[in-house]
Parts: sequence; C-alpha cells; structure tokens
Amino acid sequence: MDKVLRMGFAGLGEAATRVLPEIAELPYIKVSAAADTRRLALEKFKQEFGGEVYESFEEMVRSPNVDAVYIATPHGLHARHTITAAEWGKHVIVEKPMALSIEECERMNEAAERCGVKLLCGHTHSFDPPIRKMREIIRSGELGRLCMINTWNYNDFMVRPYPDHELAVSRGVVLNQGPHQADIVRLLGGGMVRSVRAMTGRWDATRPEGAHACYLEFESGVPATLVYSGYGFFDTAELFWWVGEGGYQRHPQTNAHARRSFKEISGPDREQRLEEFKEKLRYGSRGIRDGAVSHGWPGLDEELQERKHQKFFGLTLVSCEKGEMRQSPDGILIYGDEGKREIPIGRAMVGRQAEVAELYQAVMSGRPLFHDGRWGEATLEVCLGILKSAAERKEIFLSHQVPAWE
Repeated sequence: MDKVLRMGFAGLGEAATRVLPEIAELPYIKVSAAADTRRLALEKFKQEFGGEVYESFEEMVRSPNVDAVYIATPHGLHARHTITAAEWGKHVIVEKPMALSIEECERMNEAAERCGVKLLCGHTHSFDPPIRKMREIIRSGELGRLCMINTWNYNDFMVRPYPDHELAVSRGVVLNQGPHQADIVRLLGGGMVRSVRAMTGRWDATRPEGAHACYLEFESGVPATLVYSGYGFFDTAELFWWVGEGGYQRHPQTNAHARRSFKEISGPDREQRLEEFKEKLRYGSRGIRDGAVSHGWPGLDEELQERKHQKFFGLTLVSCEKGEMRQSPDGILIYGDEGKREIPIGRAMVGRQAEVAELYQAVMSGRPLFHDGRWGEATLEVCLGILKSAAERKEIFLSHQVPAWE
C-alpha cells in the first residue's frame, strides 16, 4: 500500500490512550491532527505525533491535511460531528454507540451518502477473528442449519471509575456495552433481527442500568439471547480460562477488587472524585499509563500485559443442526458427533486496527464497507429496542435492519 490516509482524531479521552498507539502502527495511516478542549492533551499529541492541534472539531475538519476523522467524542456529539465531517468531505469512523437515536443515525447516513464519503461504525467485537470464523462456519453449512445463539457477559463495568453522568448518557451498559453483543449476534445470525423482548436491571440506585436480559428473534426464526451484568459479582472469565476481554490473563480477584475500590469512593463528593479519577485515564493526563506506568484501578491495567490470546467478549455459544461451537482462547471449539475439536486461529488485526484497515481498503481500493452506517444504525436499533421493551414490557418490532455481508 503506497497511499497514506491522513486521519484526524476527535476527542482525546480515555479511548485515545488505546486507539492512537494502535492506529499509529499502521504504515498506511498518518495521524495528522487532533481536536479536544483540553490543552494538556493537545500538547501531548503534538509532542508524540507532531500533528496539527485544534480546540474545535469544526476547525480540524476544515484542514486540507485531514482525509478522515476518528470520532471518539461524547456520545451526544456523534451525530453532529459525523455530519459536519461529511459535509467537509471527510470519511468517518465513529465510536459506539453510533448515536443516541434512530433519527440521528438517519441524518448521519443521509449526510454520508449525499456527500459521497465512507461512514464506518465501531468499535465492536464483531471485528474479532473468532467471531468472523464462526460466521464463516455458519455460512459454509458445515454444521447444518443455524438454530440458536446465546451470549452472556458478566464483568465489572458498573464498578469502574466512570462518572455517574457519563454512564447516564449511555444508559449504563445498554448503549455502551450492548452494541458489542448486538453486533456479534447480528453478524452470526445474518443481521435481520425481527423483534426484541427484554428487561433491564438497575440494582444500584445511584447508577443507570447495569444489566439486561434480552431475547431476539431473527426474520429466519432463529432465536438469540443477550445477557449482561456489569455489577462485578460473577466474572465470565471464570468460564473462559481466565482470559479477559482484550485477550489478556485476568486475575480471578479483579471484580472483587474493583467493587472494593468503588465502595471506597462514597459520600457527597463521589461524583467529583470519579471525575478526578476519570481525568487520570484521559490522554495526556498525569498518571495515565505512559509506557508501563499503571493508573492503579483493578482490571484497567490488563492492557499493560502482552496480549497472549484472542479477544473475548463474554461466552458466545452457537447451536446448529449438526453441532455447536464457541470460542477458545486461541480459536474455535466445535462440538459434534465425533466429539470436541479445536480450529486454531492465527493472529490477525483486531480492534481499532481492524476498523481503520477496513476504512482504508474502502477508501483506497473501493472494497465494500461492511460495518457501515446502515449496519451501525441497525445495531443501535436493537439496543434502543432493549430499552423500549423494558420500559413498555412488550415485544418491540424492528424496521431498520440490514443483512450481514456475504
């Protein structure tokens, strides 16, 4: 690849500490600009990447030295920033959730289509090689007809040091973590979800929704369940060789330590203390990991390890006529008439690198953009369906679904 895609980064928050190093490694990507309201973050970016810095997103997208933007700003700004970028002819990667309403998604997609730019929705675990491999096996017919999909994730998300108001915007786990589950299940099931029936759980009155149990029915008749609890009592990693979400070894006491640390942040100044700790997680702040410097919260330092296994977002079990399959630390386990066997999966691009590579290929080579705005809108529709179904205690029928890529 001899052409370089110049990328501007919007929102130098916590995500930037992980995303920037990943995409900067790609030889065909030049991180050329950044926009944020925090001067400290902009100074750090200029020092590390030598790119242009802006306190205004609108100013950054006007730069002739930016071809595409990575939007990691607060959820409520995703729609406005995407539309503005499209109108200035910039391709877009927007973090999950794509937006906060279907109406916003529609405007984002209309702007991208009208302006002739690519819009990719990330990041979700449907990019992970084991999930893609399971999709490949389903499509091959090797295990016969797809019959059922179940995915469960229990972790410590709700007892991490995130400010209450920040979680409230994403309705806790539903719009923040739900897109991972919805994307995984939609990819495996072919994309076309017919309806949603769900209940959410708010077991800590000081925080928004921290759990959900959801039943999906695909147009094909295939059922699927999505179960999530972020309260940190049980840890799904216990069922998965103590491999955590990022493919790192997870300490068995991570959840217990996180709950203990969260309980210590109490009293009338809790929100202020959470904000102060969150600041330590943001790009450019003192205390953020720089090299191998820990920021000292249970579970949030796992990425300082060397990744040894495939990424893992809960336990996903796929049932077909002739067998069942689930992810192993380094591949896929197949359960059939002949017993259990493993299909190893080699190392491949994951996470944000995979997203950026998909956008690059779409822009430079005209390849289809699989995680496009219509796909992202359909995933958000499932998550919003969870909230609506829980509020109204009834089945919600969907109308913005699109099929998975072939």
